[in-house]
Amino acid sequence: MKITVLGGSPKGMKSVTMQYISFLELQYPKVEFEVLQPAFRIRRLELNSDLFEKMIETVRLSDAVLWAFPLYVHSVCSQYLRFIELIDERNAVSAFKGKPAAALSTSIHFFDHTAHDFIRAVIEDLEMSFIDSHSAKMGDIIKPEGQTSLMGFFDIFLDTIKNGYPATRAFPRQEPCEKTTASRLRSIPEVLIEAEPVKTGKKLTIITDGAEGNLEAIIERFCSAFDDIVEIVNLQKIRIAGGCLGCLHCGPKNICRYGDTDEVVQTYLDKVHPADIIVIAAKITGRWHSSLMKAFIDRGFFHTHQPFLGGKQVAILFDGNIAANPALREGITGYVEWQGGNLNGIVTTRDSDSAVIALARRVILSLEKNYQRPATFLGVAGLNLFRDEIYMQLSIVFSADYRYYRKNGIYNTMPHKQPFQLLKFRFIGIIAAIPPIRRWIVKNMKDLMLMPYRDVLKNETARNRAASLD
Repeated sequence: MKITVLGGSPKGMKSVTMQYISFLELQYPKVEFEVLQPAFRIRRLELNSDLFEKMIETVRLSDAVLWAFPLYVHSVCSQYLRFIELIDERNAVSAFKGKPAAALSTSIHFFDHTAHDFIRAVIEDLEMSFIDSHSAKMGDIIKPEGQTSLMGFFDIFLDTIKNGYPATRAFPRQEPCEKTTASRLRSIPEVLIEAEPVKTGKKLTIITDGAEGNLEAIIERFCSAFDDIVEIVNLQKIRIAGGCLGCLHCGPKNICRYGDTDEVVQTYLDKVHPADIIVIAAKITGRWHSSLMKAFIDRGFFHTHQPFLGGKQVAILFDGNIAANPALREGITGYVEWQGGNLNGIVTTRDSDSAVIALARRVILSLEKNYQRPATFLGVAGLNLFRDEIYMQLSIVFSADYRYYRKNGIYNTMPHKQPFQLLKFRFIGIIAAIPPIRRWIVKNMKDLMLMPYRDVLKNETARNRAASLD
């Protein structure tokens, strides 16, 4: 049996993910593994169509495909995403059609679910037969239980290929891309929202992967609500030497290996950091936004795991169908949340004209009210995961994160950092375990749960009465 492995790391064989592949090669000597590195060789694949066709021919001749990748900011790295774009651009979809496929990733489980949903959607769009996915923590393979789990995944993969079991589809089929939807913004019957532009006195920066066509129309409509100077950063017009290399050069002091060889870091420092409002305006290509936008977001990793959108109002404008891409919606929402930004909403070129204005008005009101939406599980769990990992083993590599988290009190939320609170709860727990007291607590649980809120409501009632007398 011949299995083509599509490596999704810019580090090629030196990635952690490829160590899992090497382990499988040793465990399954009767399986022929053809390991390709499209993410590592993406520049050459873009420039050399013959090299790309040779890689695609290898896929065409294989019995199955294993998509193997590390996690890069809620999804795959921009180089891997670019390879997926090339498959469509160069009409190579037929090489994948009908082939069994599975996904293998390594990470610390930070938004690995969105990455796997994305890859599964890609597999289904290529009309492959999706079998299973395996999301391993980076060090799992070092432990016997991790090795057993990996082999269990691969055994299921092989058995399904051998027996030809049918696959089920998880994501709706993509509609053909619309070449122009700018007019569609105004074609939906509605009462159009029109109002005078508002001067906020705040800095508004729009990051876009191409301000033309549909994207230009929606950007202009959004900006029409503001009487402020708008800074538009078109990623097509700044120097980007490449995507994130995953080299971790930034770990000790937040210094990117690319340095000043391009304009990415300086764009973050000059355009993103000072802004009060950040708008991401991007094209949806396939199942994610463009690889160009992904490269810019990935390169923001020079901040490592330190939130840099704190206090900023954020809006997302997409050219495409976000409704058909739940992984992208969750991924971009989680990205903004754990970075500390306030996501006011996502609007696309498929939505009404007034929806765009409504989003802009929401941003303005959030500025006026200094509103920060409480983070959901996406933001809270994400930050806590990094907090715990960096407190332990990752502090060796990400020493800048460790210093930042300690300085900003992020470690103070850890249970062992609150000894008196722990002692109090343990003591209350002992008392509450006494049978008569336990029965009384159970009987009065509803009232007891509301006790902390009664003083708040009582004080607010008294304040309202005093205000009415004035």
